[in-house]
Amino acid sequence: MFVVIEGLDGSGKSTQTRRLGEWFTKRGVTCLTTNQPSNGTIGTLAREVTKGAFPVDNEALSLLFAAEHLQHYKQVIEPALNRGEYVICDRYYYSNLVYQGKTPELFERILSYNYAVMNPPAKKPDAVIYLDAAPEECMRRITANRAEISIFEKTDKLKALRNRYNSTFEYLRKTEKIITIQTENLNQNQVYEKIVNKIAPLCST
Repeated sequence: MFVVIEGLDGSGKSTQTRRLGEWFTKRGVTCLTTNQPSNGTIGTLAREVTKGAFPVDNEALSLLFAAEHLQHYKQVIEPALNRGEYVICDRYYYSNLVYQGKTPELFERILSYNYAVMNPPAKKPDAVIYLDAAPEECMRRITANRAEISIFEKTDKLKALRNRYNSTFEYLRKTEKIITIQTENLNQNQVYEKIVNKIAPLCST
């Protein structure tokens, strides 16, 4: 099983990726938890760009991320799935659509880049868990827990990104298994329980 967890920076993706991995492990399943951008060469370069280390054109960044998705899938995700392991990934190509797809035209082009290299449905996850969080709460967590913030981590930008997440997953809902978890006014444990309640039935089918 291949599960992706998506959402704004500060929405709790990393925590819930770890906890879901632990849940699978307790059920006797070998589970790999990973993230994008990865720690590979391309992923490291992409992460430096998002930190503002040097300027890159938005569409060039889209192509860089598409290359990162493919490389990470080939090097990390696919081998684990072939070994019979479960994989949970913090972010996938959906983030590329949301963060760089600022206009309908850009969205369509970025979707075509990723579909060209990722070749869905071969590399499509079994489920995408979208943590829909309030931008203000995300910023509170980011500033409280990190010394560095990315070029996307400002409240006004997070608000725009949240709107694009919602429209992106509405667009993809007919072709992908999207599970939206509203996290507002919920603590970490409550969000985790909601995720498990949604994922457990998929494991038994």
